[in-house]
Amino acid sequence: MIYTQFVTKVLRCLFFTVALLSGTVIVKAGDSLMIMKEFNLITSNNASGYFKPLFTTIGESFNSNTFTVAHFAKQWRLGIDISASGMIIPSSQKTYDAYQPEDYGNTSVTQTSEIRDGVVTRNKSGRVVQPTIYGGNSTPTFSTPQTSMSPSNSPKQPSTVTYLEGNNINFMSGLPAVQINAAFPTRTQLRVRYLPVPIDDRSLTYFGIMGSQQFNHLVGLFADDSLVGIALNAGYHSLSRNLGISVSSFAIGLHGSKTWNSGLSVYGGLQYENLSGTITFVREKDANDVSKSPFAEIRDQKDLKIDVESFTNLRLGAGVSYKTGIVELHADAALASQPVLSVGISFWFMSIDSDTKDSNLLDNNNNINNEKKGDRP
Repeated sequence: MIYTQFVTKVLRCLFFTVALLSGTVIVKAGDSLMIMKEFNLITSNNASGYFKPLFTTIGESFNSNTFTVAHFAKQWRLGIDISASGMIIPSSQKTYDAYQPEDYGNTSVTQTSEIRDGVVTRNKSGRVVQPTIYGGNSTPTFSTPQTSMSPSNSPKQPSTVTYLEGNNINFMSGLPAVQINAAFPTRTQLRVRYLPVPIDDRSLTYFGIMGSQQFNHLVGLFADDSLVGIALNAGYHSLSRNLGISVSSFAIGLHGSKTWNSGLSVYGGLQYENLSGTITFVREKDANDVSKSPFAEIRDQKDLKIDVESFTNLRLGAGVSYKTGIVELHADAALASQPVLSVGISFWFMSIDSDTKDSNLLDNNNNINNEKKGDRP
């Protein structure tokens, strides 16, 4: 119950961060999410770039703590794992190239300037460097209209265009995870996460399923040491809310481990992962407030559609695990676009031998799979 309340708060915080930091207030519009008229500056392209590092953090936390040791016993086993992760934010993810209004750089329509570190740049077109959610202060672009009459297809330029400020974040916690662990006599391990979060009387649902299959014993690898394991792993995650939020992630990888009879294990793996989806807001209609916007998307009151993407595709990690009785402690680090640190604890409540079908608690001090070096699979 405490965990559910905590993770609910975290998910709601992440969701409202996207809304509130873009100057919006979430209201109910049927099944849709709506941004209020008080802040209608942000465009879809700029919102996608601004929040991409945050989405990277979320995607990496989805795909963290999805495996430890790769050696599984031929048993039916059931347990629970509680884990947390954090990401180190690189400087490269603290800025992005923001889109300017299309008429900026057209000196017959407007004269523009910006000041960075005391240097004035005039009439720049295209894109300008601005902070992401993890960055620092933004730089406004000042504009002086060159005509008192608005062209029929382009309104008079406003005095200044401002961009969202960053939050100077160097380390960001990922989503904590509580997952059910299940193991099967086929030397397969399955992990499942599920959490519904109510937002505006609608459920924001998070679901994750991850599986690992040991295979080295099938092809004769490390046949002389049964406490070495190599496994394939794959995972799928989704975050969705009727209309408005549709995000998914998948991962596939290879990991291996070595366990000693003391209960200590080391493990490592290489994983490919991806994150994609959209978050869509309906703009509150108010022609008076948007008629002078330099952005066509805002003037036309099109939906704010944020593309959800991640900087991370590859992850290379290594860690250590210690098993005693029913408890397994694990910690690892991974190289990714945002380097990851993870810790967790597993409780294995039940094991049923695939041959005898006798149920027992794993209350001894052997390694997690209760096998000794030299035993054949």
